[in-house]
Amino acid sequence: MRPLAAVVGYGRTAFGESWDKNFEELLMEAGIRTFRSVDEGLSRAQVEACYFGGSLPQAISKTGLVEAYMSRELGLMSPITMVGGGSASGSSALHEACGQIRGGSEIVLVGGIEKMSDRVKKIQDDLMFDADRSEFYSGFTSAGLVAAMMARYIYEFGGGDRVLCREAFARVASKNHHHAVHNEFAQFRRDLSVEAVLRSSLVADPLRGLECSPISDGAASLILVPPERAGEFTDTPIYIVASEKVTDSIDLGCRESMTGVPATELCVRKALERAGLSIGEVDIGEVHDSYSPHEVFFLEDSGFAERGRGWEVVSDVDGFGSEKHLAYENAAGERLTVNVGGGLKADGNPLGATGVRQVCEVVSQRRGAAGDNQVGGDVNVGLAHNLGGTGGICNVQILVRDLG
Repeated sequence: MRPLAAVVGYGRTAFGESWDKNFEELLMEAGIRTFRSVDEGLSRAQVEACYFGGSLPQAISKTGLVEAYMSRELGLMSPITMVGGGSASGSSALHEACGQIRGGSEIVLVGGIEKMSDRVKKIQDDLMFDADRSEFYSGFTSAGLVAAMMARYIYEFGGGDRVLCREAFARVASKNHHHAVHNEFAQFRRDLSVEAVLRSSLVADPLRGLECSPISDGAASLILVPPERAGEFTDTPIYIVASEKVTDSIDLGCRESMTGVPATELCVRKALERAGLSIGEVDIGEVHDSYSPHEVFFLEDSGFAERGRGWEVVSDVDGFGSEKHLAYENAAGERLTVNVGGGLKADGNPLGATGVRQVCEVVSQRRGAAGDNQVGGDVNVGLAHNLGGTGGICNVQILVRDLG
């Protein structure tokens, strides 16, 4: 297992609607936390390159030359590259940064940011930049596209248990809210019953309002170094052993399947092959659940569950009891804890920050630094999965604590 890079620093803001902070202040807060997290210290002057993700800063925050804003706020004159990719822009920035490290750079800063509340009344239109314009002009919203995928899935795989199949999607949202209760940075730190999800407003049949991630503001960042230098900065480096990116057609109608995300299937497979691992060896997964159906699709696309049986795996997670985190178990007896901090649904989903935040969560759990939200047991392998749109882009990073 040969790592691509090591994470020696990480930080994030709390996610939510930050009416009292602007785009730059969120960026600065995450940056300060990140530099302060480096055990042996690191100055901004040592940073050789920066990659940042943001979905729509120009449209949402009226922020044009984003790289120059970042240079001013972080006090950096290193080359800064803004990376696109819609809701996958943060993980796309990380993917590029891994390449920068492999190309010879010694210290690279990665970040993601979004200030969605600045344009809350127009956000549904803005989200459709991640879809084909023909879908927009025909009346779809981003939620409507996922609802079409969800409806087709229930039709194909629900069989005689379509009520239970439908309920499984609501169970995903309920489970992720439970995981967020002890996450100090999460937007929604409260339990949510399956019944409450199913009673929430209908957004696009059969998708309900509480199965959709919220409007969120926030930022997150990481510091990467070559694996062989990690010990200079921290005693607890976390290694990125795979970073893969796959693209697919932007419009749903041109995909091979509507009941899953083909880009996820290919991207996860490539990442696992690169890391020399199987999906059964992954301890925790930070999965893109901007809409709850995506978590069910991931279980199948990743190979953790059989095709058409992901909803049954979800349905087997019943009741919370005293457990902080609930693991899925597949037919082979393998266990996977998904979205330990609440996922996009409860932790929040500031588009450009999400992919970086997912890796921050994995790093925090690997270091045993998640506080009250620490997952029990020995946690070594984590996977982060981030989508652009309904699956036009998929990025997957795999991280480990121990390389043995």
